[in-house]
Amino acid sequence: MSSKGKYIGVESRVQYEVLEAALYDYLSNGKMDKKKCISHIKQFTKGENRAGKILKHISVLLAKNESIISKISKQLNAGAYAQLSPGERKALVLCLFCNSFPITYDILIGFAQAFKVQSIVSKEVIVHKIGSAYGSNRAMHIAVTEILTFLIECGTIKRVKVGIYSAGSKLGISSKVISELIVFTDIKLSASKSMLIDELGFKPWYSYFELSNISPAAFNILLAKKDSSVGKGYITLKN
Repeated sequence: MSSKGKYIGVESRVQYEVLEAALYDYLSNGKMDKKKCISHIKQFTKGENRAGKILKHISVLLAKNESIISKISKQLNAGAYAQLSPGERKALVLCLFCNSFPITYDILIGFAQAFKVQSIVSKEVIVHKIGSAYGSNRAMHIAVTEILTFLIECGTIKRVKVGIYSAGSKLGISSKVISELIVFTDIKLSASKSMLIDELGFKPWYSYFELSNISPAAFNILLAKKDSSVGKGYITLKN
């Protein structure tokens, strides 16, 4: 699904639990077990058409992130994935979802900016923030509705009442691999191409994470550290 603006891609709600399980299977076997996945999806939804749409979203996520998953799986295989904390698994799935459907990243940035000046934010505020980029049409409204439910499952936002949201708890991150993926996602989706090390942790995206083991010098899977004439250097996407 697309609009007059940027790619949207989300037509149905994708349950976090289904994504988490599908990613584990992918890390275990190098591919998604579609029969197992569709069976899992049907535990949460009725109707072949809707289940098929959700399966398509998961297939798109795995296909679009194939290169990323291949790189991080050298240090994060299925066993290591299972040992991650719940917050780290949520951060991993959230980053992959954002990289597949960038509207999710833009929604999170919209919330982060709004939460700086007010404790509760309406859906309408977010729709207004991203409307110019995605087109304020039915496709965009459907996507926002479905993505907000996913973000609640991830714990990044809370529903106060219908259409009104507050900030959730930060996802605690100690894994170096997940920390690097979080920084990679921000650089890639913000279209900045690079980031000063001094900026780490201060941009809106980082308001959703508590990074306790972030070491730019150790980034070597998805990112590369470069020297600069100012500050501690900068980080850029690895070729």
